[in-house]
Amino acid sequence: MDAVSQESNELSAKRIALQNTFKEYNEANGFSYEEWVSPPAGHFYEGYKKELDEINDQMAPPLQYQS
Repeated sequence: MDAVSQESNELSAKRIALQNTFKEYNEANGFSYEEWVSPPAGHFYEGYKKELDEINDQMAPPLQYQS
C-alpha cells in the first residue's frame, strides 16, 4: 500500500470514529439544532465540527483557481 492510500485510510478511520462519537453523543444527550447551529464555547458540537472540517480539508482540499 502506498503512502497516499495509507493516509487516506487513516483519515477515513478517523472520520468514522468521529461520526460514531457524534452518534453516541446524540443518543445519550439528544440532538439540539440550536446548539448545532451556534454551539457554546467548548461544547461537543464545536469540537466535532472543527475536527470534521480538518479531516475533510485533508481528504478533499479546497480548489485553487488559476487566474
